[in-house]
Amino acid sequence: MSENSIKQIGLWIDHNKAMLIGYEDGNATLLETVESPVEAMKRQEGEGNDSTRFTTNNNHTSNNEHRKHNISQNELKEYFKILEAKLQPFEDILIFGPGTAKEQIRNRLREIKSFDNKWLSVQKSDKLTENQLLAFVRDFYKNESPAVR
Repeated sequence: MSENSIKQIGLWIDHNKAMLIGYEDGNATLLETVESPVEAMKRQEGEGNDSTRFTTNNNHTSNNEHRKHNISQNELKEYFKILEAKLQPFEDILIFGPGTAKEQIRNRLREIKSFDNKWLSVQKSDKLTENQLLAFVRDFYKNESPAVR
């Protein structure tokens, strides 16, 4: 199965990593795993807590929280941009996984003109083993017929 001939793909995604599973002629194959640049908990060396200089009350937090949020959002945009480039050659895209990352990337893909003619489907799933991922994509494309849009 050559990657160039595959037109259908499954993307299992969460905020830590994404797995691309190609589907062709009834077979599903793990093509690639993409690690996310998003870090859950960051502390700069020597950084203290997020309280202000004059009080330890957490109701009066510093601007540090805002800066951390912006960094995390920029990392998420970078992660989605990497995935967009990987998904570009495929016609039918199944996006699945736990959490909210699947809806976030679907919304982002719908805003991009080059994805207007592509078929996107979003499904909920839990964390799966590699064999379960392959079976999920294989069963989805056998039961769904993206050609009949």
